[in-house]
Amino acid sequence: MRHETPAEVEVEEASTLDEAERRVRESPPDAAVVSLPPAHLPWRSFQHLCASRKPPVPVLYESCVHTCAADAGLDPADGYAAFLPKPAHPAELRGALADLVATAQRAGRDRPSRG
Repeated sequence: MRHETPAEVEVEEASTLDEAERRVRESPPDAAVVSLPPAHLPWRSFQHLCASRKPPVPVLYESCVHTCAADAGLDPADGYAAFLPKPAHPAELRGALADLVATAQRAGRDRPSRG
């Protein structure tokens, strides 16, 4: 994933769901990529947290276990979620990341300036 991320994008990693949730609450990223295992974690709750931020944090979920977002407990109505089954062809992954960055950039333009 890191090798397919556009050069102008800063990548930070969270090693646990708790750490990711804390980061989204305290200093929301422009976008997030989530690798879904283990299946018992509350991904729908995480998605609601991301969607509740102002502006919402768009998320790309990827999984080698689930074949679609619904299998992971996600619903398109949860907002700003995209799903990519692994292994994805590199071009498909690059396209999904480009879409995620574009969504984050659109949300950033809608963000009120701080000044």
